[in-house]
Amino acid sequence: MVHRESRKKLAEALRHYAAGRITNDDLNAVVVDWRDRGAVAVYEMAWQLYDGTSQHKATGSHHLGKDARREISRWIAFLYSDEEYLWPEYSFIQIINWPLNLLTFGWWEKMKRRKWEQFLESGDFSVWPFCKKEQLQKIMQRPTLLSGRTRNSSHRSLVIRRCYANTVVECPKR
Repeated sequence: MVHRESRKKLAEALRHYAAGRITNDDLNAVVVDWRDRGAVAVYEMAWQLYDGTSQHKATGSHHLGKDARREISRWIAFLYSDEEYLWPEYSFIQIINWPLNLLTFGWWEKMKRRKWEQFLESGDFSVWPFCKKEQLQKIMQRPTLLSGRTRNSSHRSLVIRRCYANTVVECPKR
């Protein structure tokens, strides 16, 4: 199920966090509809972007690198799409439970690794949360953000396609 409002809130929060406009606590406070598996998965994956021990913006020592911003852009493109989330159930919020691992003689971590490997076999993780490159390419052909007509709409369209193709959060300025 695609819950449009939930996805929009999360996409905007991700954009603002990546741009250094809101804090990690603000991003963490976004509520997504649990019935939208795609929004929940992106929300859980976003949990890995920041250090939860202190409140901060994605600036200075917490600045997100180019690769992270590219990945976030892909997440945002997914959230603004009407694509269903096709990946199997998997929680991206993982902790290392060394006492349980010790008590089970390593079985716990092996099970986690096996689940991860099964998850990866379900699609092309290089385009996650899309499952296939074709889904991402389809979205790149019809971008949602900044797709309105302007004085120089052909230039704007080219900039947007490059933005999605390179999957960066901040599109180049003219």
